Amino acid sequence: MFNSGGTLSKLLLKKLEYYDGKKLVVSIDGSIFKGKLIDFDEDMLCLGDVTDIGGSTGKELIVSLSNVVWIILAEDNK
Repeated sequence: MFNSGGTLSKLLLKKLEYYDGKKLVVSIDGSIFKGKLIDFDEDMLCLGDVTDIGGSTGKELIVSLSNVVWIILAEDNK
C-alpha cells in the first residue's frame, strides 16, 4: 500500500525518518502490531519489541511496505 514501484513517497520517507526509534501501531494485511521502529528502507520496515492485538510478543517484525495498510504514531518520545 505504501510502496509503489520500489520508491517511497517524499511524505512517507519524511515521516519514517521522524518516526525512527518511536513506538508505532501498524496494520499489516488486517493484523495490528505495536512496536518501536528500528529500521526501514524503500521496501521493508523493521519493528522491535513487537506486540500483536492478541497480546503475543516478539523481538522483531520485518514486513514489506507493500503489506502495510496504515501507520499510527503511538508515542512521540524516544
